[in-house]
Amino acid sequence: MRAAQIHACGEPPVVAERPAPAPGPGEVLVEVLAAPITPLDLLCATGTSYFGTPPTPYVPGVQGVGTTGGRTVWFPTKAGMAPGDGSMAELAAVPGSELVELPPGADPVAVAALGLSAVAAHQALV
Repeated sequence: MRAAQIHACGEPPVVAERPAPAPGPGEVLVEVLAAPITPLDLLCATGTSYFGTPPTPYVPGVQGVGTTGGRTVWFPTKAGMAPGDGSMAELAAVPGSELVELPPGADPVAVAALGLSAVAAHQALV
């Protein structure tokens, strides 16, 4: 599987081949469609986040949009904040309980760009 990978904080990510993640207990495998670069991603990647310096190498991306089980979903990750990889890969293993199913026809790129703010607004409306 191809993924962006940060080898050292402060250096740009590189595209690398990595083994596909294996979902742990309570996790599902999501095929990533879109992954934004958020301010938190930049803080983590530079090692200046309030979460501290992340262990490297890691796959960045604290949120994304993808498909699992025939559903299109928004999902968060812990990339850069705790051990684990993020959304800037072809596949991501994420807790199934944290998935937010998107309505049919939702544009994955637009939802990824709007991110958590849009997901919160959608949940408040439905």
